[in-house]
Amino acid sequence: MSLGVEIAAPPTSPPLAGAAGRSFAEIVARDLVPLARAIDEDGLYPDPVMRHLGAAGAYAHHTGAHPAGGLVAAIADMATVGTACGSTAFCTWCQGALAWYLARSENPAPRQKWLAAVAAGQTLGGTGLSNPMKTFSKLDRLAFTGERVPGGWRVSGRLPWVSNLGPDHLFASVFAVGDGEGGQRIMAVFDCAADGVSLVEVGPFLALEGTRTYAVLLRDVFVPDDAVITEDAARFVPTIRQGFVLLQFGMALGAARAAAALMRKDAKLLGDKPVAVLPLDADAIEARANALAARAAVLAASHEDPSRGAFLEVLRARLDGAWLALEATQAAVLALGARGYMRRSEVHRRQREAQFVAIVTPSVKHILTELSRGV
Repeated sequence: MSLGVEIAAPPTSPPLAGAAGRSFAEIVARDLVPLARAIDEDGLYPDPVMRHLGAAGAYAHHTGAHPAGGLVAAIADMATVGTACGSTAFCTWCQGALAWYLARSENPAPRQKWLAAVAAGQTLGGTGLSNPMKTFSKLDRLAFTGERVPGGWRVSGRLPWVSNLGPDHLFASVFAVGDGEGGQRIMAVFDCAADGVSLVEVGPFLALEGTRTYAVLLRDVFVPDDAVITEDAARFVPTIRQGFVLLQFGMALGAARAAAALMRKDAKLLGDKPVAVLPLDADAIEARANALAARAAVLAASHEDPSRGAFLEVLRARLDGAWLALEATQAAVLALGARGYMRRSEVHRRQREAQFVAIVTPSVKHILTELSRGV
């Protein structure tokens, strides 16, 4: 189906047993693991799982009084999700990023209106900040433009990629007011059910078909004042961008640890001694993953620092996470050999998921461009 045609939502997983009384790890093991193949191959969106993860606290850690420690806990939960399914880990990041924006909103109205439901997984949504992040790095221009009207704003434009969306979901993004580099930039929450909002099919992708990733078209959409997060996004985004990036570490950690687990399982079943001579074995992968998690914890302590130097330190670590995911899944392919080269093998899925870790904003290319510019 071509762009510009509105579509129905993709298949959604059936209802599951409630999350009450079950641990986070149990929800992942019993609810998510059996769906991983259908999510990857059939584009199944794990709606009930997403809501159960929210009920178990996955999206709320970093929204309270201690956001630094909360970021670390959110990364750990996302890594657990990622060991089962990279697509769902990405959706978890989208949801967690939306909660992050709402929790730190300069305008209390969006926080009061949506944060509790988003943090609990009762209302789902995406981030919509890929284009603005690249714009503020002078790698793109804002896709949405708006004009003032009584009680709010009228916004139009097209974002090519926004994930974790649906007819009843939310997303946050930034729109420009006026022309030129010096114009006002406003960050707001958009309701997918609002008049003038269209979700348009994109893809198919190599992986992540079950993430409900769409192009979003806005045609004169009314955004009320109580949906505005900040009226100065150029100043606000540097205060939330470190958390935005740090939350992604869970995807890299999940991919790496899943690769290590596959290598151990295969070696145990087959007694594959030659694996020991490979340049990267399961123990080395785990050691690098643990070091990256520790590094993220240190960086989270200064998440509010808006300076470019602080942001570059986070980007360096994020780059190392991308390399780790790519190298770990490549090592798993080498370890399993032909068994991992089958189209429906788990290691094939893991390698495709790791490639996404390297291209999601901030992508490896984006990060290297920023680092080349220096402080």
